[in-house]
Amino acid sequence: MDQADVRLSGRITVKGDGSAKEDKFTIRASSSFAKGGRITLTARPGFRPDVAVDKDGLRTNVKADALSSIASIDDYDLEVSKSTEIMGQACDMTLSMENVGRGGAPALKVKTNVEKVGDVTLTLARRGNKGSNDDKALGQDMCRVCATLPMEDLLGNKDLTASVDYDINSKNANVHVGYKNGDVKLKLRSTINTGDNSMTHKVNADYSGIEGVGIGVQVNDKVEGHVAITKDRYEIRVPVTKSGVNANDVTLRMTWSHDM
Repeated sequence: MDQADVRLSGRITVKGDGSAKEDKFTIRASSSFAKGGRITLTARPGFRPDVAVDKDGLRTNVKADALSSIASIDDYDLEVSKSTEIMGQACDMTLSMENVGRGGAPALKVKTNVEKVGDVTLTLARRGNKGSNDDKALGQDMCRVCATLPMEDLLGNKDLTASVDYDINSKNANVHVGYKNGDVKLKLRSTINTGDNSMTHKVNADYSGIEGVGIGVQVNDKVEGHVAITKDRYEIRVPVTKSGVNANDVTLRMTWSHDM
């Protein structure tokens, strides 16, 4: 990977209770191979700065004996992607192995386009892999089929998006509907469990009409969610519950990246 693209990235989070920490820190190296394929290695160093100010004064892990652990890799992921053809059907395949340093959790994604149905993705992932689009590890194995519907072709509306997916193991079916009108974006996610017939809903609303500033609101059917205001690399996030806002939970986040 002597011609690899290498990027360092992270996120610094400051909370209303006076604590601050680097809660994300990754080193990602990516390189092309095998005529159009791509291999990506993502490493997470074992040291992340952590500072807190409370009634007992200043507490921090930024000490000489701890700084040496920045050279040790806490864990790493490996991903290989390649476009290919299966039984005459063009497919994009991605094979990943996450948390390799802790035993590994593999996953395979196969994406293709089906006429009148749209993009269809099959995801097979073991527990511990982030097989879904959420930024957290799966609690159980996943066998999911997702279809992104071509709403512009079906209804002639390019501002409307929709997708459906179903996971055999969890028995969860998700319906995603999105709509964009100028500077306003609306998203609805409904989850139906076919085992017990329970349903949950989540709504996102985003407004980008103020130059350089984004305003987002997320709320679920339990009246829990957050309000976020973003500007460039910065975000202020205010969690909201039925009981109101807890000032200690308000966060200021700053993301950073550096290409090497």
